[in-house]
Amino acid sequence: MDLKTLTNMFPSHKLVMNEQYAQEHISTLKTKTLLNWSDTIFVNCDFTEAQFHLMMVSSAIFFQCDFSGASLRACDIEGCEFISCNMTCCDLQGSFVSDTTFTDCIIGGIRGPVSPAGVAFFFPRYSRNLPLTSQAPYYVMTTPEELVYVFRTENDWRIHGLHKRLVVGLDNIEEAEEPYRAVLQAVATIEQKKIDLLRIDPNTGL
Repeated sequence: MDLKTLTNMFPSHKLVMNEQYAQEHISTLKTKTLLNWSDTIFVNCDFTEAQFHLMMVSSAIFFQCDFSGASLRACDIEGCEFISCNMTCCDLQGSFVSDTTFTDCIIGGIRGPVSPAGVAFFFPRYSRNLPLTSQAPYYVMTTPEELVYVFRTENDWRIHGLHKRLVVGLDNIEEAEEPYRAVLQAVATIEQKKIDLLRIDPNTGL
């Protein structure tokens, strides 16, 4: 999708270009006041490491924007679309996200939303050239100390915790340290159950 197609599809939306943020340094913006962005298209905007609090966003479109390392706490994100955005290590755990789609986005290390209800991922990637191959874009698992996010790529599992990152080969789960071995075993079991359900013939139930 290009910019012309995007703006033609949503003629009632306002368009915000990256150049308008050039003097505001949005990549280091720390906002603790109430913001309301609605019916707006953000194109090519840099939100890296930005910290947003109590932001309200509805029916907004973010196209080729960079949210890597951004933190969105206590925000309300409803009916939005993120298209070809970089969400690497973006923290959405404390926000309410509903009726929102992420299409062709990089989501490696994303934290949240914890509940996938009302959130759809299409063609997610762990990094620019590394697609995710699991039945879900990521799994949220609990350890005695923290929540961890588990991603599956073509050749390995990627685990992201608050202070821990691991890469474990698909066939090397038994070699992982605890508690991450148990986490991967649980996720692998869930994955296999999802695959088995897809293989069931709806006509015979077998």
